[in-house]
Amino acid sequence: MIELYNKSYIEDPYPIGLTITDPPYNQNYHYNSYRDKLSEDEYIKLLSHIKRPCVIIHYPEETINIFPKIWGHCDEVVSWVYPSNTGKMFRLISFWGCTPDFKKGGQPYRNPTDKRVQKLIAQGKQCRLYDWWEINQVKNVSKEKTAHPCQIPQELIKRIIQITAQPGQTIIDPFAGSGTTLAVAKELGYSAIGYEIDSAYYQIALDRIGAVG
Repeated sequence: MIELYNKSYIEDPYPIGLTITDPPYNQNYHYNSYRDKLSEDEYIKLLSHIKRPCVIIHYPEETINIFPKIWGHCDEVVSWVYPSNTGKMFRLISFWGCTPDFKKGGQPYRNPTDKRVQKLIAQGKQCRLYDWWEINQVKNVSKEKTAHPCQIPQELIKRIIQITAQPGQTIIDPFAGSGTTLAVAKELGYSAIGYEIDSAYYQIALDRIGAVG
């Protein structure tokens, strides 16, 4: 079951499950219905309603300087690296109150010309996941691109769910945006709950969730 609400997650009692989200980055992004430029105290207050266990996608400075004030001890960190022409070319995926199992996921081998590796690839095998993921951003030329200004790649969310979520666990995204987390959760057979305050993004998310068979 997938539930998506057109309101702030703060308005409801926080649901039980595994939170996977990329919150507003507080970098003055141009969202329709949200001012992405809060003081540090305001930003901490916004995020402090999120409960552990949670997986947060964000820039390294905020992950290091702010998140321990909210969630305490960090269990694991993965670098999400992407080629771009911007000053920021990687973000951190941090795990709080949950521990990913990298054996549950795979990624392409980095030396595919090696004859031994070619044999493994022919057998349909992949390299085990490490803590450094190179996944392209969602750009204007991407097939999954929507009108949302800060969309997360489906592959990124898929990896996080595969290596972190427990069978039967509900996935929660309090900043649902274009609905990537909820759509991927549905595709992988998980129940999910999401919140999105902007009506336009909410409709985009509904359409994407509905398109998943």
